[in-house]
Amino acid sequence: ETPYYLIEEARMLPTLERIRYVQERAGARCLLALKCFSAWCAFDFMRGFFAGTTSSSLYEARLGREEFGGETHGYSVAYDASEIDEVVRLCDKVIFNSVGQLERHRARARGVSLGLRLNPEVGHSRHELAHPALRYSRLGVRAEQLPSDIGDHIDGAMIHVNCDNDDFASFCEQLTQIEARFGALLSRLTWLSLGGGVAFTSPGYPLDAFCERLRSFAAEHSLQLYLEPG
Repeated sequence: ETPYYLIEEARMLPTLERIRYVQERAGARCLLALKCFSAWCAFDFMRGFFAGTTSSSLYEARLGREEFGGETHGYSVAYDASEIDEVVRLCDKVIFNSVGQLERHRARARGVSLGLRLNPEVGHSRHELAHPALRYSRLGVRAEQLPSDIGDHIDGAMIHVNCDNDDFASFCEQLTQIEARFGALLSRLTWLSLGGGVAFTSPGYPLDAFCERLRSFAAEHSLQLYLEPG
């Protein structure tokens, strides 16, 4: 008699199988974005299809570490100084939104893999409000804002510029633009997260072509790629 949410595993399974297929064929690792789905009652069922979780707050990081396992990534638009030590304790990778944040917290984040969000100034979104690469966006760092020695201070980066993007050609063009803007930096990194919003779990998406593009991009730059599938 009490209102409740019904999570039907049989209807989740086709999406999870696509996620596993991409990981196996492309070599990319997929992370569950807890800001989109945090119903931990389903984690036992989902755990075998993901490499870990990605969080946007301290308590999401704690949820990922304690209830899901695997890799735990942390990103926030801004970290409070009172939270950063706990975030570092919980996460394997911590991604900062700006060079200033990286400089401010770097000393306290020793022992984890550090990343920086980049803004390639291109992207795809059906919704202007959700488009992080607009002209005045402060989500991520543009190429001209990067210090020349940034590669000495980070291991990886995140580029999150899609929202409901089911256009494979658009995704490929973005990778070309990312290489043009950040190619020199990519060669110094070990990992790159391409964020979420690419609708590769949708029926009809060209999965084999997607996997091939990811595999060739990763090989060209010697990168471990991460995705946050919907």
